[in-house]
Amino acid sequence: MNLNLHDKVALVTGGASGLGAAIAADLHGEGAKIALLDVDTAKAEAVVDTIDRSRKRAVACKADVVDMEQVQTSVDRILELFGSIDILVNSAGILMSRPIEEISVEDFERVIRVNLTGTFIMCKAVVPVMKKQRRGKIVNIASLGGRTGRPGVGVSYAASKSGVIGLTQTLARELGKYGIYANSVAPGPIMTEMTLKAPQELFAVWRASRAVDRDGIPKDVADAVLFLASDMSDWVTGATLDVNGGIYIG
Repeated sequence: MNLNLHDKVALVTGGASGLGAAIAADLHGEGAKIALLDVDTAKAEAVVDTIDRSRKRAVACKADVVDMEQVQTSVDRILELFGSIDILVNSAGILMSRPIEEISVEDFERVIRVNLTGTFIMCKAVVPVMKKQRRGKIVNIASLGGRTGRPGVGVSYAASKSGVIGLTQTLARELGKYGIYANSVAPGPIMTEMTLKAPQELFAVWRASRAVDRDGIPKDVADAVLFLASDMSDWVTGATLDVNGGIYIG
């Protein structure tokens, strides 16, 4: 199956580990050029070495998604290296799974800032590029917690990911006339370093509520992103693709 991703340029945030690294590897495997954006340069460089030892088709950029100046500098560098940004995948995120009585206002705002405001800042920096190109695919990583609220995700994380879905839907309406598509992927529990920090008793709850009898892995999400980043999804925008083994069916 030809996804027509050869030589497309994909900017992936949070690309140093977890979902971001898996998404970057999948996109590169389909022929895309990859720009990883992360605050952890060492881990991002290690991912680049893993997917492209020649370093001709992948690059790591150090930037914090909540810092507009750093993000813009990285976008400018990517354009200088590769000439375009065809795909933006917003995967950077943090999780604080505390109940409302135990999370401070400062920590609540930090989660919102990274997960939601960071997604907004990345889109704000890349949309003008895509408008000029008259083409682009934006894929934002939301969450099952943002769809329904789930045990263990915490109020801050659920609120931030619900906001990502709303942001994505509004972008889809604003940008469709410019040939820019915006969709989100809402994963359920995926076996990443971040998820494994959740209280262990929650895993039994999650596993009991799913329809597919196995744990989710990063490639499950990466494959969904591939579809939304490809030409095969050219009649899909403003959608939220649920990838959760049937925990949420609705």
